[in-house]
Amino acid sequence: MTAKTILVIDDKADVRLSLRFLLSNHKFNAVEASSLLEAQEILNDTHVDLILLDMNYQLDTTSGEEGLSFLKSLKNGHPPVIAMTAWSSVYLAVKAMQQGACDFFAKPWDNRAVIDMVQKHLALADINLPDNAHIAVQSDVQWHGEAMQTLQRQIARIAKTDAPVLLRGENGTGKTSIAHYIHQASGVSGPFVSVNVAAIPESLFESELFGHKKGAFTDAKENRVGRFESAENGTLFLDEIGSLGLEQQAKLLRVLESNEFERVGDNQTKLAKCRIVCASNADFEALIEQGRFRTDLYFRINPIEFEIPPLRDRNDDVLPLASYFIGLHCKKYQLPMPRLSDSAKQALSQYHWPGNVRELSHFMARAVLMCEGDTLDGKDFGFKNEAKSSDGQLTLMTLEDAERKLLNMAMHQSDNNVEEAAMLLGISKSAIYRRLDKFNIKSK
Repeated sequence: MTAKTILVIDDKADVRLSLRFLLSNHKFNAVEASSLLEAQEILNDTHVDLILLDMNYQLDTTSGEEGLSFLKSLKNGHPPVIAMTAWSSVYLAVKAMQQGACDFFAKPWDNRAVIDMVQKHLALADINLPDNAHIAVQSDVQWHGEAMQTLQRQIARIAKTDAPVLLRGENGTGKTSIAHYIHQASGVSGPFVSVNVAAIPESLFESELFGHKKGAFTDAKENRVGRFESAENGTLFLDEIGSLGLEQQAKLLRVLESNEFERVGDNQTKLAKCRIVCASNADFEALIEQGRFRTDLYFRINPIEFEIPPLRDRNDDVLPLASYFIGLHCKKYQLPMPRLSDSAKQALSQYHWPGNVRELSHFMARAVLMCEGDTLDGKDFGFKNEAKSSDGQLTLMTLEDAERKLLNMAMHQSDNNVEEAAMLLGISKSAIYRRLDKFNIKSK
């Protein structure tokens, strides 16, 4: 196998030498450039598989503007770029990733971490994604902590197969984004089609997934293509699959077993030609034991199963994710990007994040919009203390009373915002509405 070529761009000879030795020891071909001009000449004349780019040079040793300008100047289809800087600035790293860098590390570096990062992004590049897909892959899912990097390596191994995948984890952990990532990493030519099966009325389930023929029922005024056909040669993402009733499970199972289906009102059999990725926060083992989920369907959807850890178990992800979302929302709302103060970092690290990554994104959006200066402090996030009994222990009560109490607490803490309350409790909006109705609690 031909050795991959890594271009190391840094104006310090000792840095280039250290990285060249490290890369050479792992069978990579290292090419050095002492300036951005020299680097551009190398790129014009030499095939390069990956770039290690220092962000600061002689004109300005702190802002990273020279490195950012170089990133902007790269042509479409350029090799993946990993940014590096002696200033451990997440702010600068986020700006670099917004300009197209796929990852970053700070100097002094950890040798094993750098090699793992290089190997990971070379493997992703080898998947032969569309020209701009590597940027979308990186922007949708952030792989900072050890748990998420392990997950990414596992996904990279199965992405090119057509094996069904089941993503399990709490609401807000990023299952939809990871499903997108699997689709993009697979290199398939067809589209990514997403459907929340919990939101489909039982009477419309077949029409939604399989399509219908004109005149098949009263409101069928035109032929309709279902989700299976829409996802041909691509990926069909079935979200909240654990909420399906037994009748819908049987209809879905038939397609997964035979790869065949018919539109409603049509006797012509069609072939399902798409990869299936499912997601749920359900306890499938409990559902199967209770007779509420079919064992045969469960085994059909989970040949490959990934558990997405909650954010409270990924504390090393919190600050990089917070900075990423700050950059994302500043770009969206065309606002200057504030920095995180020490008190803000402490508050973010200590918060329990019941709504996971989705809640973190919402908090950062709110903080960016309300920020009056160039710095975010801990008080800007408006975290509320967790309610506890006077002795710090949970008070014993019936399950129904506990459910009512937790629902009231979540609605109060979220100012009666159903979506935020759902994130706090780790359940879906539809589950919140059912409980609000059950306990006659008013919402906005």
